[in-house]
Amino acid sequence: MTQPPTISAQQRNQLKRTFRKDLKATVKLQLFTRFQSAIAIPGRDCPTCDQTQQLMEEVAGASPKIELAINDFFADPEVSRTNGVARIPAILLGDDVPPRLRFYGIPLGSQMAVIVETIRTLSRGVSPLSNDSRRKLLAINRPVHLQVVVTPEDQASAEAAYLAFAVANESSSITAEAIQIRDFPSIARNLGVQSVPLAIINDFYRLSPPVTENRLVEQVLTAGAPSTN
Repeated sequence: MTQPPTISAQQRNQLKRTFRKDLKATVKLQLFTRFQSAIAIPGRDCPTCDQTQQLMEEVAGASPKIELAINDFFADPEVSRTNGVARIPAILLGDDVPPRLRFYGIPLGSQMAVIVETIRTLSRGVSPLSNDSRRKLLAINRPVHLQVVVTPEDQASAEAAYLAFAVANESSSITAEAIQIRDFPSIARNLGVQSVPLAIINDFYRLSPPVTENRLVEQVLTAGAPSTN
């Protein structure tokens, strides 16, 4: 039986209008998921994979300037490793190899805006960051791994995830991941998450709410800028 669309007809029409007006260059997306199988295989459960695939197909279908590739996480583990994908569902944005912007989990609620706005940013090539932040981020010359833990219901989470992607887009040394912890509760437990959004830089520096542009950029600089000693 065909599932009902994840995006309503009204939302789909609005998305088409937005993309028609705002998208300039083609944007590449990749979805890593689990393809359906008649046999249940232990350890390969992914309750939100099917819905995430349907959602991303609807997003990609809203504009010819969005290219979506769908990959089976388990069928070709080497492709998953090459793209830095650690869990599913995973949405990768941009044409870097490997992509540096990754969203783990289904982007429900306010997180859908993160995907849409990041697509617009990548397509238009215009950063939402201040000129001062962009200038500072030019100093990054060491690898920075930026993780932002989010939930669908929290608007501040959406803002932090979009901000993290914008920061990473300023430097090829930065990789940004948004982790939707409703899909990955074990990660929340392992990280000791008490509130969201939570930003973690290089598995060491922690930035609790509020995750603002100035605070995030300063922490990223601490982790990735050259030493002055």
